[in-house]
Amino acid sequence: MADSKDLRKIGFFAGCSEAELRDLAPLCRRATCRQGQPIHEENAPARKVYAVLDGDVLLYRSSGEGRPSRLAVVKSGEMFGIGEAMLPTYYTGASALSACTVLEIGREDFVRRFLAVPAFRERVVLELSRIARFLVCKVTGGGGRHDLAFYLRAQADECGKAAGGRIHLQKKQRQPEIASVLNLSREHVTRLFAKLKAEGAVDFNRGFPIIDPAWLDREVRDRDLAASVQYRDAPVEW
Repeated sequence: MADSKDLRKIGFFAGCSEAELRDLAPLCRRATCRQGQPIHEENAPARKVYAVLDGDVLLYRSSGEGRPSRLAVVKSGEMFGIGEAMLPTYYTGASALSACTVLEIGREDFVRRFLAVPAFRERVVLELSRIARFLVCKVTGGGGRHDLAFYLRAQADECGKAAGGRIHLQKKQRQPEIASVLNLSREHVTRLFAKLKAEGAVDFNRGFPIIDPAWLDREVRDRDLAASVQYRDAPVEW
């Protein structure tokens, strides 16, 4: 069983009062997972929502080509399964990328008790709204171009320097690494950069990207959403 200190480690509970945390904590069950251990399978009944206390959890989905597609890595202080809480089955699978400790919250408790807490409910709604906005942008962008533009926007905000009407990234960007982070094939990322170079949108100088800011503004209109996307190195083995 969890306690209020455990819930304080999870970002979704940041706005909750101590009394609310004390009421919710007994509804959470601590579980330890060894590296590689399945946590839930895709298409299995969606019976729990999870919070990660420590370690990393991998979310994946079958690609139909044998090896599952890696979707995201959930870090300490984050939750997963929220978007599937209202579905009959899990849309994704989850497994322990490293030895980890998670909090398990029963689906009924999550819906009836956790979502009844205003501060927690607000964080959940904001997260689901962010996911919906991102998916709309992804669908309308198409072909991986949206993913790459969002990534370059984040890099420009983090390490970009304006000079000569262009944004010069101060960190080398290797295309295979970008492909891994975006979960795209290397060949596809190479084709995207070739097309963007032909359009005059992006170029490279010894591995350092040079970006047309006007193109970036057109491609990424929702900068708040772009800033909220977290990029992590995709695991090589899992």
